[in-house]
Amino acid sequence: MGLAEYIREGARLQRDTITLQGNVTGSGSIDLGSAYVLLSLNTTSPCRLRLYDNSSSLLNVGERNRAFGNTNISASTALIGDFSMSRAGLFTIDPALYGLAENPSNRLTYWRMDNTGSGQTPTIQITRYLLEDSAVLTTARKTLPVITENLAPNQLVSGTISNTNIPTTYLLVSMSLGNSAHRARLRLYNNTSSFSNITEISRSFSTESVASSLIVDAIVSGSETTYFVPKIIGANIQNAGNDLNVIKNNFSLIPGYNELYYIIQNVSSSGGTVGISASVHVFSLED
Repeated sequence: MGLAEYIREGARLQRDTITLQGNVTGSGSIDLGSAYVLLSLNTTSPCRLRLYDNSSSLLNVGERNRAFGNTNISASTALIGDFSMSRAGLFTIDPALYGLAENPSNRLTYWRMDNTGSGQTPTIQITRYLLEDSAVLTTARKTLPVITENLAPNQLVSGTISNTNIPTTYLLVSMSLGNSAHRARLRLYNNTSSFSNITEISRSFSTESVASSLIVDAIVSGSETTYFVPKIIGANIQNAGNDLNVIKNNFSLIPGYNELYYIIQNVSSSGGTVGISASVHVFSLED
């Protein structure tokens, strides 16, 4: 179910403002909705605010002690955003960020707040736009069809999965592997053009891609779920091409395909051929 179908079912999606009151412990939870767009913060005093999709990220010792500006964030930390506000007032979040409560039934976002020398306990007005209405059931949260390949050490292959369960536009939330002993590099694309691009295929993980079709490039460990910080918007444009003048005169070229395009690589340097299974977890925006 995409957002258009969801609204037709009676979902009420709206922009509003929620109040978060700081406390002496400097952490807690707040109902911001099960899925939402984070638009702005308005604080009564200087502070640092971190928001998380689950409680384990809030309680992680390494994350709790991480300094602002340190981008070495654990892959298993479901961080929505880390905000340092040097004064009281309104701060617009640009680009907007997305929150997806791990437990949609309790709708809780977890927060950590640090005063930055003001000696005051801040009150923060959070402006959000809801993407999920708890009063209307939705199938927007999806685990896409599993990507499975038999790969020797350092071997990579490209592939396409066609399935009606794959949305054409989505929020990429996390990835995981089926075996805790495996490590894989997984690249997702919005069309198949990179499958014939030798430079992109052979590109090392540490080298920035110039492929306009790349959605994400991640090394995933089977020992943990990898959460994307921030969440990434993915869209299928296999049908669209790259000429806007052609697209605007042919509406049949606008819809995407229910397909997933990938390059997966076994990043282990030793051992034999193994069957690597990768799962991709998304929030559907368009079927």
